[in-house]
Amino acid sequence: MPPHAPKYISPKHAAEDRARRRAAIYWIVVAIPAIFLLLLFGYSDQAPAVLRSATITLDQTFGYPIARFLGVPVAP
Repeated sequence: MPPHAPKYISPKHAAEDRARRRAAIYWIVVAIPAIFLLLLFGYSDQAPAVLRSATITLDQTFGYPIARFLGVPVAP
């Protein structure tokens, strides 16, 4: 059995991989919950009418996941 030599990764490639991982973690930890909270706020009475209508349209596009999460009745 031949000896196993670890794959060489240049410092440039390692830095690019770290940056890619950091960006993915940012989107998972910060952006997705922020978008979800914005959509939740869009269903509240305090949201501006433009945000409410945009939220309902966006939610309708994805099959009403936010409305179902909030327990809002949705037309089939």
